[in-house]
Formats: sequence, structure tokens, C-alpha cells
Amino acid sequence: MTVDAVAVARRLAPRLAARAAEYDRDGTFPVEDFADLRSAGLFGLLVPPALGGLGASFAGYAAVATELARGNGATALVFNMHASVTGALGALTEELAEALGVPEEALAARDRLLAEAAAGAWYAVAMSERGAGSRLSQLTTTYEPVPGGYHIKGAKAFCSGAGHADAYLVAARSAADGSVVSQFLVPATADGLRVEPTWDSLGMRATASHDLHLDVTVPADRLLGGVEGLALVVAQLMPHWLVASYAAVYVGVARAAVDAAVEHLTARGLTDLPAVRARIGRADAATAAAELVVAEAARRVDEAPGDAETNRWVWRAKLLAGIAAAEVAASMVEAAGTSATRRGHPLERLYRDARC
Repeated sequence: MTVDAVAVARRLAPRLAARAAEYDRDGTFPVEDFADLRSAGLFGLLVPPALGGLGASFAGYAAVATELARGNGATALVFNMHASVTGALGALTEELAEALGVPEEALAARDRLLAEAAAGAWYAVAMSERGAGSRLSQLTTTYEPVPGGYHIKGAKAFCSGAGHADAYLVAARSAADGSVVSQFLVPATADGLRVEPTWDSLGMRATASHDLHLDVTVPADRLLGGVEGLALVVAQLMPHWLVASYAAVYVGVARAAVDAAVEHLTARGLTDLPAVRARIGRADAATAAAELVVAEAARRVDEAPGDAETNRWVWRAKLLAGIAAAEVAASMVEAAGTSATRRGHPLERLYRDARC
């Protein structure tokens, strides 16, 4: 990368942190954060340089996500959705496309969507559904071919960034053959797309993960890969975009909890207490260990994506990062004491974000 994206994310993190309490309190989308991400060119983080992007690897993304999450976990989590779309598109090499039978016109559409991301467009993911979660085999959203494209009908839940993204990656089942699951990038301007404000959660309140209702028709080039049924194949080949990408975010949340606790305890002159120092030491070690596992998973993804051992590391990273974030945040709140549980205190927010 000609731009040090990790350094850019590190510089942005304090700005994100300064706004995090307000966005969390109001449960509103971090519009200013995303304006900063766009200005910094991070929407093109995983876009190849030939298409105007920074050409980062998965490991590069993981490092950026961790730094962003040290500022605001909710912002990093929504950015993760965009990265999962652009990362998967960017990973669709000509060789892989040939093996999957992806037509030339679909590759041209891929390049157009990636170039738009590098220019400042950002994409959300509309996969989960009420009662089904993200299990592709249980989706009730359906699609069917129509002249010139596809008609998609259904409802999605937990769509982070709903109402703010430029397009949504929508997973749907074929109305003709329920075993076929495909993905479409639906423009936010499509007629029949409606956001239902439903997100009022314990943590990650600023993700605006509202419900999305679809009764839309999209052009044929909005079918990702240009071939029906690729969603299940991609999920098997690239589980890191559905799993380990979250892990990097939660490592950042854990690190932010340690940082906030140290700042709080230092201001109160409590860092010399042996019990406090022990808690901070254990939290720091747990966070560093999770960070190393995420880094190892990311290294393996870059070197051998889809390999069975790589995928095992992917799942380990998600598990250990989630455990570390929850346990570290809880321990840091206990170390800091009752004053850290007040609404608006960074540790109170980080505790809730880590639990969610």
C-alpha cells in the first residue's frame, strides 16, 4: 500500500472515540465517523490499486479494524460489513472466476463496484433474518428472474448501517429451487426498499442495525458473480469475511477497555494497588493473546485462503476475540469501580459493546 492505512486508522481513532458517547447515547448512526473514513480513502482499503484502492491484504484489514475499534467499536463493526463485501469481491480472482464459471460481464460488474467503493461508495450487508439468523439454508427472502434482471422480496434484520449505505448485499433463495442461494448488491435507491427503525439495543447502539424490507427489481448485473448459487460456495471458500473479520473488531474493543481503565485508574491514583495492577496485567495479556490469534488467522487467510487449517484458525480467532472482549471489559469495570458504571463513561459503553 502506498498509504499506511493502519497509521491513518490510528490517527482517526481518537476522533471516533470523542464522538462515541453521543452516538451511543442517542442510538444514532456515526455519520461524522463515516465521513472521516470516506475522506481518508478507507472505503477502498481492500480494492486493488488498479481500480483506485489501497490493495490491502486481509491482515491489513484486520490491523485497520482493530485500530478503528479502539475509537468506536460500532463504527468499526459497520466498516467491517463494507470490508466483507469489497474484500470478497476483490478476492474473486480471474483464476477463481474461471473455476466457478463466472462470466466476463460479471467480472466487469465486479470491477465497477470496487471502483465505486474506492471513490467513496460504501456497502452494507443484509443477510440475517428474524428466526433464521445468518443461516443461508433457512432464509425466507426469495428472488426470481424477470425480464432484464431479478425480483427480490423479503425482510432482513440486523442490517448494520441501514438507511445510510449506498447499496446492500442481499442474500436470497431461489423461488424456483430453494437449495440455490444467491447474493445481490441492491442499490439504496431501488424502488421498494424500505428501512424499518427497530434497533434499540444494549450495546453497539450506533450501528443502526435496523430491519430492511425488500420488494425490489434489480438489473441482471447486480447478481454477484453473474451465476446463481454462488453464495454457498463463497461462504465455504471465504468464511473469514463472515467470521474472523469480526474478531479484529472485538480485539480492538478489548484493547480500548484496557486503555480506558488505565486512564481512569491513573487519574484516581489507584494504579499502585496490587489487585488493580494484577487485573490490568491479566487483561492486557488476554487482549495480546487474542490479537496474536487474529494475526495468525489473518496471515493464514492471505497465504492459504479456504484451506481447512486456515478455516480452523478463522473460527478460533472469532471465539477467542469474543471471549477476550467480554471478560476483559467486565474485569476492567470491576477494577475501576462504581464510578465507571455511570452512563457516558467509556468503560460502561465498552462493557455493553463487548457483551453484544
